[in-house]
Order: sequence, then structure tokens, then C-alpha cells
Amino acid sequence: MTIKLFKRHSICRAAITLTGLLLVAINAIAAEDNWVDLAVHNFGAPINTMWAEGELSFADDGTMVYCSAREDMAVAPGDPKDLYIATFNKETGSWNTPVNMGIPINQPPATSDDPLRLGDDREPWITSDGNTIYFKSDRLATSSPRNMNDIFVTHKVNGQWSEPELVGFPISTDAGNEHCPAILQDGKTLCFASLREGGFGGSDIYCSQPDANGNWQEPVNQGPNINTAGEEFHFTQDESGMVYFTSSRPGGYGGMDLWGAMQQGPNSWGPARNLGPQVNTAGADMCPALPPGADSFSWFSSRQDNSLGNIDIFWTRKLNLSTSD
Repeated sequence: MTIKLFKRHSICRAAITLTGLLLVAINAIAAEDNWVDLAVHNFGAPINTMWAEGELSFADDGTMVYCSAREDMAVAPGDPKDLYIATFNKETGSWNTPVNMGIPINQPPATSDDPLRLGDDREPWITSDGNTIYFKSDRLATSSPRNMNDIFVTHKVNGQWSEPELVGFPISTDAGNEHCPAILQDGKTLCFASLREGGFGGSDIYCSQPDANGNWQEPVNQGPNINTAGEEFHFTQDESGMVYFTSSRPGGYGGMDLWGAMQQGPNSWGPARNLGPQVNTAGADMCPALPPGADSFSWFSSRQDNSLGNIDIFWTRKLNLSTSD
């Protein structure tokens, strides 16, 4: 009898142990296959609308600045795109209703001054403290010499955004169509795209740092690991040193793809890697941004598999990015 009870208890303990191991394995598989982590998510309302939403950036507190072609809140009829700002609501876990940043941040069309001045304000980059925004605007565009864009900056002073100022030469030029400004993780290096002479082809990415007097130094082309004969623009860097950007180089999934490269030193980058099919599609996938925290990645895309009707803003976990062979 004692032997039988001992065997029965041993079998029960073994069954319990086996069940525990199975539960651990099932939970591990479930964690691995968590659809929230693996999915590509549409940002949804109130950010995305029936109109086209585009370039975006985040401050550390979650404040989001982006551009939209929405017609219901534009500063003027026929305005191609305006800058919008939305604060993050921790209670709801979403962004509050976005606000058009208004004039003078956004400018209405001024085609009577020059036909290139369409009122196109976009590609905002907000600093981590939320007090400075760099952006692209056509408010000073000229037909001769032909220059469609320049880079501007505005600062928050006593809760109000200042009159935008031109970030002048050698950043903005009279023929380079400078756009897509961004600040690297060091907090001082300004990078942007330009068609200026001496590049590799189309828009190239350049970076500059201020000198001891606060003046921007001659921008440095970021070299052949970043720039190609195609179009490159819109740097965004994470804390590891990885920079994400848009490129039309061969080897992608469609017209414009998202790529990544690791920083090796000042103005030096490792080989660029396509970020893979989770974020890149046969459409246009462009202008990466990093929400607060270290595990998320966002961009805008013309993909139609999860769209509110036009170009939308999307996000996914960084674990879905392919940044190595």
C-alpha cells in the first residue's frame, strides 16, 4: 500500500510539474506572438483624417508636431499643408485634439509675390524639451533662382511660439531646396536634406554644428553609406546611435523606403540596412520618428491595408525593424 501511494504521489507531482512547464512554454509563445507587438498600427483619430497626414516628431513629454493637408482647419483655402501640434493625454493614453499652429507659424499662399509660395509648411522637428521647432517652408521661395524651400525655426517664449526665423546660409541656400531638418542625439548637430552642388545625386543629407559663437558651420555631406544617386532625407536618431532615414536607393520594396545605419563617429555611418517588410511596402514609406521611450517607431505611409483614406501616420515596435543581415 505504501509503495502504491508513493507512486501515485510521484505521478501527481510529475503531472503538476509538466503542467507548469507547459504553461510557461505557452506563455512564452504567447508573448512571442503578441499581436500588439508584431502589428503595424494606424495612429487613428484624432491625428489621422480623410486628408493626408505627414512628417512628424515628438518631444519627451509626448507632444507631437506633424503636418496635415486637412482642409477643415487650414489657415487659408488652397493651403497645401500646415503644421499641427497635439499634446499627449496620459489618462486616455492618446493624443488630444490637434491644433493648427496658426499664423505666423503657418503661412497662407502668397502666389502673387511668387508662384512658388504656395503656403506649404511641413516637416517639423520639435526638440526634446518641446521649446524649439525647426521646419521647412516655401514662404521665401523664389522662381529665379529656383528655390522652393528653406529651413525655419521658432521658439516657445512664455508659452507662445515666436515669429519663425530663417536658418540662413550655410544651412538654407538660394538653390538647394533645403528641407527635413532634425537634431541628432547630441542635442546640437542639425541635419537636413539639400540639392546643393557637390552631392551624390538627388537630395543628400548634410549635418552641421554651431561654432563657439553659435553660428552654423559649413554642412558636411554624410557620405556614400547614407547618400546615393537617388533621394535621401529625414534623419532620426535613437539613443543607441542608429539613424533612420528615407531613401529611394535600389534594394527597397517600393518607391521610397525606410533605412537604418549605425553611427561610427562624427559624420561617419555604417552600411545602410533596409528596415524590412513590416514598415516598407510597394508604396511610399517615409520620414521616421521616435515616440518617447525606446521601443516604438513611427512614420507615414501611402499603404492602403490599414488606412483612413489617404496618407496616414503609423507606428510599430522597433523589434519589427530589420537593421542587420
